[in-house]
Amino acid sequence: MTSTIIVKADSKLKAQAQKTAADLGLTLTAVVNSYLQDFVQKKSISFGEKKNFRTPYGIFKDSKITDKDIDEVTSSWDKIVNELA
Repeated sequence: MTSTIIVKADSKLKAQAQKTAADLGLTLTAVVNSYLQDFVQKKSISFGEKKNFRTPYGIFKDSKITDKDIDEVTSSWDKIVNELA
């Protein structure tokens, strides 16, 4: 016995998923059923590999660099630039 599941998805994503499934010789229904079976068996879900989207500010914020360190580098840089001028 089968039942119908209604899922709201972005229309562009749905079209891409249908095309990808078709390219593999599958229907979107077969893909969703496979994911559901995997979910039930493993009792977990994977959202794929996490990517590192850290911004330069986030990296700086997490670093141990202090305002004093920045002032020292800026001061040293200013001295070098003045000597070259």
